[in-house]
Amino acid sequence: MADERKDNPGASFSELVTQWERNFDAFANQVMGTEAYSQAMNEMQKTQLGYQRAFSEMMAQQLAAMNIPSREDFVQLMDMLRQMDRRLEKIEEKVLLNDKPASKRKRPARTKQPQVNKDEGKSEGKSEGEKK
Repeated sequence: MADERKDNPGASFSELVTQWERNFDAFANQVMGTEAYSQAMNEMQKTQLGYQRAFSEMMAQQLAAMNIPSREDFVQLMDMLRQMDRRLEKIEEKVLLNDKPASKRKRPARTKQPQVNKDEGKSEGKSEGEKK
């Protein structure tokens, strides 16, 4: 086996990488397993979230100053459009359910007959406003 390592540099390198991975893994587990590491990571995440929140607020103020909608404005607009779309669909469903073919619709009885002008033999198409 010692002869194989001398003859094959790839095997030597592979063994070196494997040994390095094991040592690094042991070191990382030792460091990351401590309470101090957990606290430090927690503080880093809090700091990052604080910066992110401050940046978002600052960006929203800048966009408002330039009269440009922010992402939140677009999200609110999309929510309103979805609600309007749902309402419209409900209205369309109600109209389609209540809509009957013209032949089956009941129409009110016609009680008033058009006046016929005896001289012309045609109906007077004048409304009350035109008669005055």
